[in-house]
Amino acid sequence: MVRYTIRVAAARAGLHEQSLRMYERRGLLHPQRSKGNIRLYSEEDIEQVLFIKRLMDDLGVNLAGVEVILHMRHQLLEAQMELARLRGEEELR
Repeated sequence: MVRYTIRVAAARAGLHEQSLRMYERRGLLHPQRSKGNIRLYSEEDIEQVLFIKRLMDDLGVNLAGVEVILHMRHQLLEAQMELARLRGEEELR
């Protein structure tokens, strides 16, 4: 799996490195850390940043709104996985 430093991740997302640090402090991103405590961003992390950027730039959502949307998105994905699991168990019967 490819991992990027904060400089590369910020450049790929078209943001400043400080924005990525702030998103992490707000709990919107969870990059892995190297043994030297360097942030390492995955493709999924960069996709998350781009999603946040679209919410803010295109839809005018503030960071508090982004937090709510991401939380709701996470809950929806969990519910979909639970539903798929239940349907799988039902098919086995």
